[in-house]
Amino acid sequence: MKNNLHIDVSFDLICPWCLIGKISLEQAISKISEQYPSVDVTVKWHGMQLLPDVPKNGLPFQTFYERRLGSPQAVSLRQQQVNEAAAKVGLHIRFDRMKTFPNTAKAHALLTYMSTFSGGEKIEQMLDRLFSGYFFLGEDIGSDELLYEIAQAAGIGREMFDEWLERPESNVLMDGDLSQVSGVPHYVFNQKIEMSGAQPPEQLFAVMQNLLESETQ
Repeated sequence: MKNNLHIDVSFDLICPWCLIGKISLEQAISKISEQYPSVDVTVKWHGMQLLPDVPKNGLPFQTFYERRLGSPQAVSLRQQQVNEAAAKVGLHIRFDRMKTFPNTAKAHALLTYMSTFSGGEKIEQMLDRLFSGYFFLGEDIGSDELLYEIAQAAGIGREMFDEWLERPESNVLMDGDLSQVSGVPHYVFNQKIEMSGAQPPEQLFAVMQNLLESETQ
């Protein structure tokens, strides 16, 4: 059996389905690791902005979604649908805490910057912190102050952060290309099989298992 399984995931930090998809993927990978302990699983995250035209300082969260979906009732229904899906993987998203719909360019750029000198575990930790900050704590993940707190926790000092903030690439999106995917989250397994959407853990597990088994033939 092939001993490597590489997964590329395209995502945006403002997308609750991407958070749900991340947890689903983690649960599926855990099961793969139990069943195939010799398989080395790696994940590379490719950030992209679904809504790049959001102002740098963000927009009022509720107002943004009411305009986007048409009414407060439509917003409430959508949030209920999202949390029904989230509950299946053990999550509850705190929409009630969200005040700002953020521009995610700098947050994505910070993840990319982190990847230039740190390994996958640090990236995962920063990604989890950004997701939890937005979806559980209601934080504005587009603010420089919060991004510095997150960077500092990851070992990036004030001087290093400020120097990065002055660079043009601090406002340039990472390496994801929305034109190449049909939606996020988008998964590519060993550059062979692609899937889009927040798939349940069992579906992701089945895809990975079938791929691993087929590569032994």
